[in-house]
Amino acid sequence: MPTLNLITKYKKNEGLIISAEEVLALYFYGVDIKSKDGSSLDQNTIETYIKSAQSEVEKYFDIKLFPELITETKDYYRDDYNNNFPFIRTSLPVRQILTLIGRINGIDQTRYPEEWLSARSSSDGTVYRQFSVVPNGSVVNADADVILTGVSSNYGVRSYPNIPNYWYCQYDTGFEIDNIPYDLLNMIGMLAAIPLLAIAGDLILGAGIASQSLSIDGLSQSISSTSSATNAGYGARIIEYRKSVDQTTKRLLRYYKGITFASC
Repeated sequence: MPTLNLITKYKKNEGLIISAEEVLALYFYGVDIKSKDGSSLDQNTIETYIKSAQSEVEKYFDIKLFPELITETKDYYRDDYNNNFPFIRTSLPVRQILTLIGRINGIDQTRYPEEWLSARSSSDGTVYRQFSVVPNGSVVNADADVILTGVSSNYGVRSYPNIPNYWYCQYDTGFEIDNIPYDLLNMIGMLAAIPLLAIAGDLILGAGIASQSLSIDGLSQSISSTSSATNAGYGARIIEYRKSVDQTTKRLLRYYKGITFASC
C-alpha cells in the first residue's frame, strides 16, 4: 500500500520561553484560578504577562533571550588601534562576530575578513560583550580578501583620537531555545505569576470582598480571606516571589551584565 510522508517545521510556544501551562503548573500549585462561573483565565492573558516578563528581563540585563542578528556602530579610539589589536566592546553579548567595517560618514574605509574576528567565550557557555581583531596571515591575498578600500582608506584617521560611529559591526547574540539558563526561566516565571496571582486573589470571594457571612434561622457561617484594601488574596505567595526575584536579580546582574564603566 503506498504511503506519503510529509515533513514540516513548526515552532512550539512561539515567542515564549515558558508556556502558559508551565507557569500554571510551576507557580500556581494549590491555587484555583477559575472564576465563580467555572471559566478559566484566558490563555492569551497569561501569555501576555509572560511576554511582558521576558521583555523586562531583556531590558534589565541588556540581553536577548532568542537568537538575533544585531547591527550597531561603535566609536574608533586611536590608542586601542595603535597599542594593540582593535578591541571593541558591544552593547550585547557576542556569540559570533560576522562583520566589521570601518566607515567614515557612511563610506567604507576598512573591511576586515571574518577569519580575523574573534569573540571571547568560556567553557561554561558564558559569552562576553566584546570581540577582537586578530590577523590571520592565511587569508591575506590580493583577490577576494580586500582589507583596505577606498582611495584614501586611512587618510587622516590616525591623527584623530576618536571617530564617532566608525566601526560598523554585525554579530549574533541570544540563547538557543534549548539552552536558556534556568535562572532566567525561573525569574520570568515568577515575574509573570505575580500579577496573575493578584487576579486569582480577587476570585476567591470576589473583587474587593474580604469576608462573607450567611445566617439562616439562627445558624450562621462566615468565610474570610487574606484579601483587604491593601493586600491580595494570595499576598503571602506574591511577597515570597517578589523577594526571590529581588535577591536573584542582584546576583544575576553581575553575571549577565557585568560591570560597566567608561574612561575619560
